[in-house]
Amino acid sequence: MEPADITEKKQTDDDSCPNGGVEAWLVVLGAWCALFGSFGVFNCVGILQALVEHPSIVELLFGQYFLDFATYSFFYHFCGVQIALQGPIFDAHGLKPLIIAGSVRFMSSLMLFSLCQEYYQFFLYFSVLNGISSSLLFTPSIAAVNHWFYARRGLVSGLCWTGGGIGGVIFPIVFRALIPRVGFAWSFRIVGFICLVSCLLSILLLRTRLPPNKVGSGTVDFRAFKERPFVFTTAAIFLLEWAHMIAITYFPSFALSKGGVGASFSYQFLAIMNSASVFGRWVPGYMADCWGRFNVMVVTTSACAMFAIAFWTSSAAMSEANFPLMITFMILYGFSSGTGVSLTPVFVAQICETKDYGKRYGTAYSFASIAALTGVPIAGQILKTQNGSYVGLAAFCGSCYIGSMICFALAKATSTGQKFLGIY
Repeated sequence: MEPADITEKKQTDDDSCPNGGVEAWLVVLGAWCALFGSFGVFNCVGILQALVEHPSIVELLFGQYFLDFATYSFFYHFCGVQIALQGPIFDAHGLKPLIIAGSVRFMSSLMLFSLCQEYYQFFLYFSVLNGISSSLLFTPSIAAVNHWFYARRGLVSGLCWTGGGIGGVIFPIVFRALIPRVGFAWSFRIVGFICLVSCLLSILLLRTRLPPNKVGSGTVDFRAFKERPFVFTTAAIFLLEWAHMIAITYFPSFALSKGGVGASFSYQFLAIMNSASVFGRWVPGYMADCWGRFNVMVVTTSACAMFAIAFWTSSAAMSEANFPLMITFMILYGFSSGTGVSLTPVFVAQICETKDYGKRYGTAYSFASIAALTGVPIAGQILKTQNGSYVGLAAFCGSCYIGSMICFALAKATSTGQKFLGIY
């Protein structure tokens, strides 16, 4: 099946896209390597949350403190696009300065994290330094891919994001195998050495196609909010970040709270979800190019809402450790949620000119970073208010997915002249 002709805004820059060739596919491989390390570690946040809530798992004293995962997620989304001016720097100077700086800082954060003894050290090296350095890797990587592909952006973006999913599969298994043998510190260092190889490959392979655009750079492109499709797309991404962070952060600790689920098996739950998300990033990406990217996103966000609400509120899941039900949920949810990760950059590219993509993407994710900062604490407060019951958390997570689905539908409608049917 050939990709459908999707009407995109201002296509003059995209007529010359190679849409293939050795050089273009090497850029895809470079983006895959960058996301393997940065987003792979991001996908392990649930494991670290479980370690914090159950410190007996490893011989590491966290005391009464916990790692600020919300802060980590905030920096992951925000700093590269605003504090470091990632969007404008990418548009004006290219990606090499960002990728090199991000790789050096990312590796430093992993090694320093393994040496931490005090809470403030964990906060600085993981929440702050790792969050900033990861953002310097993942955003320009995806932006570079959009310089080389136009007709198959959904498929190619999905292939790139499978790197983060595979990293999210491998790293939990590594932690599970190594922590009992060599301890938490050396386990993290070994993960760091694995990431070193992927970072070096990304530096060598990534490159842009279009010349630098030094006109109109700024931290936030407020003019973009005059366009209703961009407003609704940004709102949809905001709600999607709220919902997704809740699931990947709290499910391992939810599994541990049920009798009969050990720490080792909780690691496997996250690996199962990330395995399913690998296919959820690739297969729907191909479908999105054929049937419309916004159409596919409306379907997958609806599925995420259904799975989240149905599982988290089911009496079977709440009363005891139901392994088949948990595994089924992780597979279904992982597949559906993978689309939300891989296609969001494509939505921004679809409603703007390619030369403005870095700035528009940076603007959208500067607001999405607020969701990353607030979603996990809000969910934690809901759990505290309900004395550990996950029903309220499920309702909040599901509502966010439903709201995101509505916003994606409105973004499509305003882009196509209120035409809800049809490929877009």
